[in-house]
Amino acid sequence: MMKKTLVLVVDRDDDFGVKGKVETPVIGVEECSVAATALGMADPEDSDINAVYAAINIYKEIQMEGKSEVEVALIGGNEKVGHRSDAAIVDELEKVLKEVSPDRVILVGDGAEDKYVYPIVSSRIPIDSVKKVYVKQAPGLEGTVYILSKILEDPGKRKRFLAPLGWIIVLISLVYIGPPFVANIGDGTSMSNLTTPFVVFLIGFFIILYGYNTVEWLSVWSTKWRARVRSGSVTVTFVLISLLFILLGLIVGYLSLGDLYIPSIPLGALWFISNALWLMIFALLIYQIGDLVDMYIATKRIKLSFIVGSINLVGIGLIATAALDIILAYSDMGIKNNAVFSMELIAGVALAIISALLQRHMKGAIEAAESTKDADADVA
Repeated sequence: MMKKTLVLVVDRDDDFGVKGKVETPVIGVEECSVAATALGMADPEDSDINAVYAAINIYKEIQMEGKSEVEVALIGGNEKVGHRSDAAIVDELEKVLKEVSPDRVILVGDGAEDKYVYPIVSSRIPIDSVKKVYVKQAPGLEGTVYILSKILEDPGKRKRFLAPLGWIIVLISLVYIGPPFVANIGDGTSMSNLTTPFVVFLIGFFIILYGYNTVEWLSVWSTKWRARVRSGSVTVTFVLISLLFILLGLIVGYLSLGDLYIPSIPLGALWFISNALWLMIFALLIYQIGDLVDMYIATKRIKLSFIVGSINLVGIGLIATAALDIILAYSDMGIKNNAVFSMELIAGVALAIISALLQRHMKGAIEAAESTKDADADVA
């Protein structure tokens, strides 16, 4: 009896679904050809198209040899690459394996996500071969410029490549900027020597903003809030109150700097934070309450994640308060009271554990509901 081979293409970021509107999994040569055409019409330069055509080519080669039964399939993940996309890949892979019943797999991809996809597939069926497809580009400088321009145009690639580069530049610049501030050096000569690191810091900062698509995010955010203001959403009122608390926190923190002698800038920053911290936390809680009220008015439902987030926020605040109190007390800028420090830490850790347990319970409940829904759909 001949063994059956599955030639499999895995689209981890679901370009076929997002761009080509293809519903995966796709099984069969004709179906995969149609899927490749759909993505090609939406984005002719996507490398996943070539991966599908390479899989079809391998399928035809194996079929001509006649030594093994063969089938070709395409499965997709999720545009939010990570645990969501991997979970989607697992679900679709199991559907394909159930329908095709192959003995082995030939994995075809563009090489970008192979290290993530390979363990998922190999844990469920033996992989005989991995085929990496590289798209030919124009040689020399023109090709390099072309590739860089494509990275800059694609929001996902900007986040993947540019954002880490920006963080590296920022961290390197902080290595040169940090020591003078920590040492409390403020003379004009030393500050003039920091001009270059400051420029480098700004370059890295703007690369981070561009890498994370901050301009687009701000545009969407401003559009959403303009719509809320026009519709008379109660969230706007709560946001204004939370902004007042933030402003009050900044004022209280600033005024506290004149309450006692501060020996260094880092300790001054810690003293400022310790006095402004809880006003900032209250501001965040008020904002979340406004979001909760707005959702309840619109849907008559209470968002349970608000409760979990609020408990977690208070817990983090207590732990941060304990840490700040301990540092300031042993720097002769506060009262040494180990009992108070212990109570703050214990309360903060307890709230963090409660928050984690509630979040785990909610996740389990959601997964159970989705499993029940899928089971009902299969029965139907």
